[in-house]
Amino acid sequence: MGRDSNLQYGIEGVEMMWLPEKRYEQILSILEKEGAVKASSLKVEIGVSSETIRRDLEYLESVGSLKRTHGGAVAVDQSDFDESKNGYLEFQKRERQKISEKAEIAEIAAQYITEGQSLALDSGTTSRKLAEIIKTKFNRLTVVTNSLHIANVLADAKGFTVILTGGVLRPEEYSMTTDMATLIFSKLNINTFFLTTCGVSVESGITYQRPDEIIVQIKMMEASDKTIIITDSSKLGVNSLYKMCGLEKINMIITDSSVTDKQIKMFETANVPVVCKLKQDDESIKQ
Repeated sequence: MGRDSNLQYGIEGVEMMWLPEKRYEQILSILEKEGAVKASSLKVEIGVSSETIRRDLEYLESVGSLKRTHGGAVAVDQSDFDESKNGYLEFQKRERQKISEKAEIAEIAAQYITEGQSLALDSGTTSRKLAEIIKTKFNRLTVVTNSLHIANVLADAKGFTVILTGGVLRPEEYSMTTDMATLIFSKLNINTFFLTTCGVSVESGITYQRPDEIIVQIKMMEASDKTIIITDSSKLGVNSLYKMCGLEKINMIITDSSVTDKQIKMFETANVPVVCKLKQDDESIKQ
């Protein structure tokens, strides 16, 4: 039997927790430097079993982050990471980025969900990670989404009701778009909408690189009691081309622990609380 894939083994044989996302980042970091890796070397360097390394490489290949070879893996074409002229990256390429930050954000977001609630999840990569997290933490939820990725993640989640919006398929995102995807929201009352974004600032509000799904996200917001932004800290204070709405529509921002005090203060001055793991830990210590 293989060892637990969440365990790292210290030099004295002491088992320590190592989350999959951290392993993925280390593997990709090595690939970026060397261009190729051997599974046997990764086993020693990361300190996990051969079976764990095999699963990690299979996962990273499935999301397009590397290409497996006999006994190891090679880096994918680095041009995949170059942004196009309008700054847009398709879902599969964005999913390779900031893996640990998205996992951290999703874990926090799950704390703002209670059993039996209804949620709206858009087609962002952080929403996909949140879907994976809630599948393991809850037994009964209703999830409304325009994302085929999310519907697929939750399809076998017993006790979950998944409502797919319908609409016109956007192939590079596996998402449903156009006004046809909005028709269902007049019939729904949703507790919380978890909104992903390309940029959010006090001056310009919520912004995106492309307008395709804004109409769907607006209807998700209108049908929900509250809207929580889930985004990594690199997008705080950033403006993209297309504006969705102002900050007055947002109840909270959940981000990663790399967020700066300046970023937090900027939004809290505008009456939008910012929550991250570091801030939660500080509040626990004070209590």
